[in-house]
Amino acid sequence: MEFLKIYGSYVRMFFKARMEYRFSFFSGMFANFYCYFITYTTFWVITQQFGTIEGWTFEDMTILYGLVLFTYALAGVLFWYNVLHLEQEITSGRLDGYLIRPMGLIKQLVCSRFGDTFLGQILVTLIFMIMAITRISYQMTVFSYIYLILAVLGGVLIQAGAMILFGSLSFWMLRSNALADILYFDLRTFVHYPLSIFPPFIRIILTYVLPWAVINYYPSLIILHKVQTTEEFILGILSPVIGILFFLLSLFVFNRGLRHYSGSGS
Repeated sequence: MEFLKIYGSYVRMFFKARMEYRFSFFSGMFANFYCYFITYTTFWVITQQFGTIEGWTFEDMTILYGLVLFTYALAGVLFWYNVLHLEQEITSGRLDGYLIRPMGLIKQLVCSRFGDTFLGQILVTLIFMIMAITRISYQMTVFSYIYLILAVLGGVLIQAGAMILFGSLSFWMLRSNALADILYFDLRTFVHYPLSIFPPFIRIILTYVLPWAVINYYPSLIILHKVQTTEEFILGILSPVIGILFFLLSLFVFNRGLRHYSGSGS
């Protein structure tokens, strides 16, 4: 609770400072909004041209893509700048300054930069997802809405866990961002589409090795009533639990890496 008060004060100061440069702030938000607006528009064009993507309509694709983008943006607000990019703090020597302060390292990193550029992604995703849910409301039940909230929370934890996990690798390898680009950003693009269009080994990797499909694909199957196997149902229902476990694993790796860290040498 004390940290939330501190973080709230930081966010207020951050926005007060950013409002001194309003054009820069709003242009950054618009750039992100526009970029992902085009992505949603691309899905619309494809589904209008071909009808569906492996049986997924535009509204279905909006839910699928929206879950991965929305959870990524929410996690990015907190963890993208300095936790995922921890190597910059280490190589610059700034990390040593954090370590002599009483607050925990991750909390300090979260407070060091508010991810305002993600606000455009959050806004555009909310617009399209609300439109999609309105169109498919006849499919939605009370359980669907409750589960959607839990799935978002689970997805945020997986996305945040990924940022912490790949950032913590900087304690052992100073150029961990390249690995994150491949294993996190590049591989995660597969789950922008239904996994059924890819070979089985892709589904196995994105489910049991790197759980990116648990962020959106399996929850979408439950929300959209597309579950066909017991495995899909179990993975979908357990997505919030998997999110918690993955987040705890990432914190464990981070703390192990922190104990391994011996200073920048500067």
